[in-house]
Amino acid sequence: MSGPIADGVMAATYKLVQQALSGQWQEVPKTIQERRDLLNQIASTARPQDQAWLSALRQAMSESDAAVATIAQTAAAPAIGVGSASAEQSGEPTDAVASVMNMLGKGG
Repeated sequence: MSGPIADGVMAATYKLVQQALSGQWQEVPKTIQERRDLLNQIASTARPQDQAWLSALRQAMSESDAAVATIAQTAAAPAIGVGSASAEQSGEPTDAVASVMNMLGKGG
């Protein structure tokens, strides 16, 4: 298994979490796709003895996608209290969140 590619998957996961937590939703779909491409690259060259490690990496990616989806749903919910009107008027966060949700296969 290629160490640099696996490191790239882990780095993309970290980047994805940082983007989600900081509200950079416009960047999240690109990072998700980069991470999926790297994992597919690893899978295409994996040896039989790599399967357990690859399976664990896929599971971690699935869990991270679920966490991002939860954060995205929370970000898409209208804020209660101060600032909610400006968030609703801009439209950008909701559109970016919708894009993330679609990328994760959970969009409506």
